Amino acid sequence: MKTFVVFFFILISLSINAQREADNWYFGNRAGINFKNPRTNILTDGEMNTPAGCSSISDREGNLLFYTNGKTVFNKNHEIMENGDGLATTIENTQTSIIIPKPGSDERFYIFTTKTTSSTNPIVSEGIFLSEVEITSQYPLGRVLYKFQAIRDSASEKITAVHHADGKSIWLIVFGPIARIEGTPINTFTLYKIDETGLNAPIVTAQEETTSKIGAMKVSPDGKHVAVADYGNTNIDLYYFNNETGEIILREKIFTTTALFNPKSAYGLEFSQDSKILYYTADVIPLSYSSINQFLLENPFPTDPLFNPKKQLFRSSEVYFGSLQLGSNGKIYVSTYVQNENSISSSTQITIIENPEDLNPTINHLSEDLQTGASFKGLPNFIQSYLRNRIITENKCVFDTFNFEIDAYAPVTNILWDFGDGNTSNQMKPSHQYLTAGSYLVKADITINNTVNSVYKNIIVFPLPELKPNQTLEQCDISNDGVDIFDLFDIEEKITNPSLEHELYFYKSLANAQNDIDRIPNPENFENESNPQELFIRAISENGCVNVSNFFIRTTYVDLGNIPPMFVCENSDDILNNSEGLFDLKIKELEIRSMFNVTRASKLRFYKNLTDALTTKNELPLNFTSTTTIIYLRIDNNSGCGGIEPINLTVNTSLNINLQDSYTICYNPSLKPPVIISADAANNRFEWRDSSETIVSINKDFILSSIGEYSLTVYKSENGLMCSVRNDFAVVNPDIATFSQIDVNTEDERNNTITLNVNGNSNYEFSLDNTSFFGNGTSFTFTNVEAGLRTVYVKDLNDCEEPIQTNVSVIGFKKFFTPNGDGNNDFWNIKGLTATSFKSVNVYIFDRYGKIIGSITDFNSLGWDGTYNGKLLMTNNYWFKAEIIDIDDNVIKQSGNFSLIRN
Repeated sequence: MKTFVVFFFILISLSINAQREADNWYFGNRAGINFKNPRTNILTDGEMNTPAGCSSISDREGNLLFYTNGKTVFNKNHEIMENGDGLATTIENTQTSIIIPKPGSDERFYIFTTKTTSSTNPIVSEGIFLSEVEITSQYPLGRVLYKFQAIRDSASEKITAVHHADGKSIWLIVFGPIARIEGTPINTFTLYKIDETGLNAPIVTAQEETTSKIGAMKVSPDGKHVAVADYGNTNIDLYYFNNETGEIILREKIFTTTALFNPKSAYGLEFSQDSKILYYTADVIPLSYSSINQFLLENPFPTDPLFNPKKQLFRSSEVYFGSLQLGSNGKIYVSTYVQNENSISSSTQITIIENPEDLNPTINHLSEDLQTGASFKGLPNFIQSYLRNRIITENKCVFDTFNFEIDAYAPVTNILWDFGDGNTSNQMKPSHQYLTAGSYLVKADITINNTVNSVYKNIIVFPLPELKPNQTLEQCDISNDGVDIFDLFDIEEKITNPSLEHELYFYKSLANAQNDIDRIPNPENFENESNPQELFIRAISENGCVNVSNFFIRTTYVDLGNIPPMFVCENSDDILNNSEGLFDLKIKELEIRSMFNVTRASKLRFYKNLTDALTTKNELPLNFTSTTTIIYLRIDNNSGCGGIEPINLTVNTSLNINLQDSYTICYNPSLKPPVIISADAANNRFEWRDSSETIVSINKDFILSSIGEYSLTVYKSENGLMCSVRNDFAVVNPDIATFSQIDVNTEDERNNTITLNVNGNSNYEFSLDNTSFFGNGTSFTFTNVEAGLRTVYVKDLNDCEEPIQTNVSVIGFKKFFTPNGDGNNDFWNIKGLTATSFKSVNVYIFDRYGKIIGSITDFNSLGWDGTYNGKLLMTNNYWFKAEIIDIDDNVIKQSGNFSLIRN
């Protein structure tokens, strides 16, 4: 780090103001907010329209004095101040300006502006500029005394201020290039201490870290840190700041990206009021969204090696987030705007970070309606220490001691506390006890530098858990000895509201409960030591509030008498042979109420074992699935325990059917011995049904005579309960064989053949007349087959499967003919075509040039005689194309060639 001291001095007297100077905000397009009271008020009287940075100032009582976008100054009447137009700035800058009251004067104010571009009318170069405003009785609306006074000849968009450690002087901090030379890195802090003598000689500190011009700079309210947003390089540089000496040292470089591959460009910055958390807005350019992010300056989990101090809190692609600014109410406000392709447009709402001192703050997105105003990218820039003043305390329980203190930017000389319950104090660090739970607005009127300011804080006084004393937990005495097992948590519904989810602990004495010692270690299974016995309960609410009370446990012997057993069928749970049944305990409850005259006011519950019944743990559902077992009934009435008795639950034995899912019978069952299936003789009754649910037999045995869907229901009586079970099954024929391939060969005109291949589960024989069958397998070849439409038949050797058949066209296309007039082979034709087997024939004959030279369209035609237009054609090869339709509408298409031979 290099430090340069530049001797620049202005001999002007300055004065100090206090927190109310930040009460009035004007920003964006005629937008405004007032913070004078604990609740904000929207202002609609502003006249400024500015796209980005701005600043405003009020007097010590919070009355507006003036505001500016760095170019135009508006007075408290929202008129352009005398000589208040044309100040030196670039109004698109993140921070265009900041207003600093002159120490020692209520009439003079500095306006410092940033200018990052040069202008020609008037000719003004870039830099940091000073203007001075005078507000006097002669000029109550103020006037600008002078402007264009450069204090630095180079600038970025970053400017902020904070009180000196003495609480009176103010540090003005700017950041930019050290000189107005093209390519000079933006890496230099320039600090001006402003005291009653004016602007002291600046302290110039060059850093190794460089940034882009765009992005905010903020100093923490306690004056210990400075953060610089680097919009162009996706970083935030965080520095230590000594607000007594002005020394600045890099603490760390914060990489602003919170997710891999999504670089974030940081724009707005703000610290929480306690200066422990840094917030920043950032744009993710490739994905077109903007985000609000958090960085913790202190690690709340030092033992966690995976702790990440940085996280994204909220993102939006509908609106973008710009500047951040802390309000005097401790909330952080977020400017919002709409990002268009080449411009921005305004938003009528802004976003609020409600509780920025929390690790997980609430983001109220677009919750502040600006009414007639609208937000762009900027919010007012203030002296940050104005916003430090705050009340420090914690929310506690009623009757606890609340400790209060003030954190302020300067020493507090006097204070008057109003605790919100009618009590007050003038102690610097008072303690107070609230006697009634609720929400209170605490106010502190503090005196700093002879000026009184009001600070507010809402606190919550949590109520104690409400406990009803002297309640009694009743228990059934099974053995009539006055001793039994209690689940002490059962007292909860009598002594407090179970929905509040208090932590409950139990003790044998009041002193132990009050001091939280010797807790009862097993409250779910506590055996009483006397009857009745007084115990004590300690309840802790979710807010840590504690209350103590007493209650009694008492056991009572009641003999209900024997309860009849309950029986169910083994398949009552819809699962066979698992030895479990479904018990409808609602039916048993109705039976018991009738048997023992138990009123509806009494509660009946069932449990799996005696311990559960005693402690009322693990109550059984009314539809209970179980094997044969013993359960326990517990009755509770208005007077206490109504008795506990066992109940035998019995699952009857399984009903066996032992049927297959399907059976196979032959296609013609009469040709084979009958197939008979049998039910289990241990059953009492049988019902065989067909697919229409008609009973076709009530015998144990059933003959399978036809295919279809069937069922068997068997019945068996056991323990006075008739149980039944049903089994569905199918009766089917064997799978039918299918033709897999049929080959017809007419190459040899004297020996036409048909080769058949079938897919099936048997050996098969084949026939052309359905009388004479040949073969023993899955294929066969017929020879010397007469041309024409032939039917082939296939059946299995066992005569069990359904026979199959199909038509086969045996058509012979001649390979040559010799039209010599000798009556032998004088015509080319197609063998096997008859009008009885085929519907149509269309054959066209072509020469080698594709010219049609003949045709056959009549079944009675002798064929083509080798002539064209009455002339003999010479020996050569000729081509044909045939389309034949048989009587089953099967289309046969064939093409090829043949030879004409003349001797």
